[in-house]
Amino acid sequence: MPTDALVPLLATTLLVTGAILSRLPVGECAHCSHCAAEKLAKERETEMSASRMYGIPLCPACGRHHNREEPHRRS
Repeated sequence: MPTDALVPLLATTLLVTGAILSRLPVGECAHCSHCAAEKLAKERETEMSASRMYGIPLCPACGRHHNREEPHRRS
């Protein structure tokens, strides 16, 4: 096989491999503890920012934002 034909073949193979790898579902599993903890941290940050925006106080007992009339929720 001549060298001139080998370079485009290898380049095409590399591009196809990159396209296939980009479609893999990396970081989206629902079963491992790392991804579950990351998802919980994102949800908690979203909840905390919304609570701060609406002026809901931070509960010293449970560490979450809720009105004093609501029962305590432990996470």
